[in-house]
Amino acid sequence: MAENILVETDAHEKKLSWEGFIKQDVLNFMMEHNLQAITVDDGAGKKGVIKRTSKGDFSVQITSNEIL
Repeated sequence: MAENILVETDAHEKKLSWEGFIKQDVLNFMMEHNLQAITVDDGAGKKGVIKRTSKGDFSVQITSNEIL
């Protein structure tokens, strides 16, 4: 039973790590370089887009394409 939990946890951590990468590392890079928009694509179906809104806020869109 512990093995099943580890497998599910690993898949969940990978998803969180991609979201964390976009929301932390990419967002920090964007702010440091005063960019208006940035798109990140891992080449395997995951994509992240961050845009600065007219109010100065950030809009984050994260998509994934999974093959089952």
